[in-house]
Amino acid sequence: MHYAIILYSIPTLGIRETARMVFDDVEGRIGKVFKEVEVEKNRLISNRDCVGLKVEANDDKIEKISDVVFEWLKEAEILLQEVDNLTLQDRMQQWNEFRKLLKKLTALNAKCEFDPFSTPIPSLEHFSSGNIVCFESRDKTSDQLLEALQDDNCSIIGLYGREGYGKTTLVKAMAEKVKYLKIFHKVLFATVSQNPNIRTIQKEIADSLDMKFDKNSEAGRARRIFSAIETMYRPVLVIFDDVQMKFDPEDVGIPCKSNRCKILVTARCQQDCDLMQCQKSIQLCPLSKEEAWTLFGKYSGVHDEECSYSFELLNVAREVALECEGVPKLIKDVGISLQNKPIEEWKVSLGNLKHSMAKWQIFLSFRGEDTRYSFTGSLYHTLCQEGFKTFMDDGGLNTGDQISPSLLNAIEASRLSIIVLSENYASSSWCLDELVKILECMEVKKQLVWPIFYKVEPSDIRYLRKCYGKDMAQHESIFGIDSERVQKWKAALFEVCNLSGKTYTTGYEYEFIQKMVEDVNQIKGCIQIQNI
Repeated sequence: MHYAIILYSIPTLGIRETARMVFDDVEGRIGKVFKEVEVEKNRLISNRDCVGLKVEANDDKIEKISDVVFEWLKEAEILLQEVDNLTLQDRMQQWNEFRKLLKKLTALNAKCEFDPFSTPIPSLEHFSSGNIVCFESRDKTSDQLLEALQDDNCSIIGLYGREGYGKTTLVKAMAEKVKYLKIFHKVLFATVSQNPNIRTIQKEIADSLDMKFDKNSEAGRARRIFSAIETMYRPVLVIFDDVQMKFDPEDVGIPCKSNRCKILVTARCQQDCDLMQCQKSIQLCPLSKEEAWTLFGKYSGVHDEECSYSFELLNVAREVALECEGVPKLIKDVGISLQNKPIEEWKVSLGNLKHSMAKWQIFLSFRGEDTRYSFTGSLYHTLCQEGFKTFMDDGGLNTGDQISPSLLNAIEASRLSIIVLSENYASSSWCLDELVKILECMEVKKQLVWPIFYKVEPSDIRYLRKCYGKDMAQHESIFGIDSERVQKWKAALFEVCNLSGKTYTTGYEYEFIQKMVEDVNQIKGCIQIQNI
């Protein structure tokens, strides 16, 4: 209608000139809209980049970005693609589409400010309903777990630590956290324990999926679970708790090499994680001394700042907390049991704790091929004759290149470890793992450690010279020079040389052994254990 008026209002002009005027007017209007689209498009690109940089700068350990931010970024990418697609087409034919796009671009640019952009992520204590106290050691482990769960190269992750350290509590809290962060669509949980029962595990997984089986065979159930996981629109986390024996998750129906699923295993030692082929194994360590004391105070009611407690009670309480060896469950149980009790009961509890976990008075660590049938064998025989309950590996506990759980338990359950550092001690990965564990127990459990430098110089061990240097180089070639395991071995060898020990070079071995046993008799009261 508008253009018809122009035609009739200028009768003197030729038809061509009039058509050109109309075309130029239309082209001008379209060109103006197109330029405005370009301006808004460039604004959107700039806003998108600014928001993207802010997302990258966010510390995802403490802040969760609001969902609307990601929705806006997704909408921006779609709209920018629409603009690019339209600019390739004829402008004249797409004038109305340009006008619509201009409105969309203007509206989206107006929404690039977000309040809030992100919100603080609640603590683990929140996700565990108060069952976890936010200590540095637990926060560090949870950060490692979260990083591994977000790593595309890790499909099976292991968390290992001693019974009572709180592995189950931690992974359940992490399950709530990853759901809150929308990393996983669902978390499936099953307890495995000592003898894995595939049907029982399948039932627990099915309950988490609200699934009823229409097939009774294990294979049929496995196919049903597998199909359910593969069709979910976001990845699934499967937690297998307390794994003590190898089993195949695919027998249950859990895909092991799928981007639709991650598996988190809890176990009591790293070997069990290795058997489950975990790409990353994370250790849950005991609480530090101060963390243990803080937790003990929470449950026992005894605190340093509380003036109503006697100096003697505070000292006994600290000893009790220390004897709990950084085990959260034990700290909680003992703390609750001693609330408002007289000091006499505290002392009885302290005495019981000192001996309750020890099964062996002495643990002997040695290189079998060097001293089993000579020095160490004679030392073991003499200690037993003197009545000391002594553990000496008969050579059947270790298989492969990993120290056995039975041997680790024996170290933990001993009061004194005697380490016979002989020429080929460091050639054995088992011996080196024993050494690391012994020094860990010295720190955490206050066990006594006596090194014997048997026909070797402490400085050669400390600085990895001669046989010790050659053996460590061999380990580096097998496990890697930067391997965490190798680094622990080096640190342990250095540390053990700083302990007060005894050196044997020449002379009668039986005289040296007799002197050793006399020294053990001097500390007999410190290594007493209850009869078991």
